[in-house]
Amino acid sequence: PEWMRYYIAAKLNAKVEDIDFNPDDFIARVNADLIGKFINIASRSAGFITKRFEGKLGTLSPEGTQLLEHLQQSMPHIAKSFEQREFGKVLRDIMLLADKVNEYVDTHKPWELAKHADQAASLHQVCTACLESFRLLSLYLKPVLPALTQEVERFLKVPSMSFSSAQHLLGQGHEIGTYKHLMQRVDPLMMD
Repeated sequence: PEWMRYYIAAKLNAKVEDIDFNPDDFIARVNADLIGKFINIASRSAGFITKRFEGKLGTLSPEGTQLLEHLQQSMPHIAKSFEQREFGKVLRDIMLLADKVNEYVDTHKPWELAKHADQAASLHQVCTACLESFRLLSLYLKPVLPALTQEVERFLKVPSMSFSSAQHLLGQGHEIGTYKHLMQRVDPLMMD
C-alpha cells in the first residue's frame, strides 16, 4: 500500500484530474525515489552506527550541520505545499532534498572511511548527518507514507513525529535500533 500511496500522491495536484496508472512508471518511481534515494540513506549509514559506535549518534561536522539546516529550513515550504494539496510538487521537493543528502553521502563515502581506523571520527560524523537527514525526510514523507514512517520511528527510537519535530535534531548520544530493511524494491514480476 505504501508504494501505491506514494505513486498516486506523486501524480496529484490541487486540481481534480484523472490520473493514469502506468506499471513501468510505478516501478521506476518506487525503485528510484523511495528505495534508491530515500531508504538508501539509512541503509548506507545505520550499520556503521550500530557496529562501530554502539548504536549512538555522534557530533556533526560543519558541512553536516549545514546540510541539516537546509533540510530544516525547507519544512515551512513543505508544510504549505501539503496544505495546498500540491502532493506531486511536495514529493518532488522532498526527493530534491534526498538528492542533496545523497550528494553528501557520495562526497564523503562512509564505506571508504570505514576502511581506515584513523577516520573513525569522520565516519561517525557522516553517518550521524545521514541518519539525522533520514529522520527529517521521513517526517516530511509521513503524510503520504504513515506505515513506513512508523517503522522508521521504531528504528530510530523516536516518538511519533510531526512537522514540529523538524525543529530539533536527535543529538549526540541518541541511541538507534538495529537497521532492518524498511522497504524492498518492486520486482516487475510482482506486477502480474
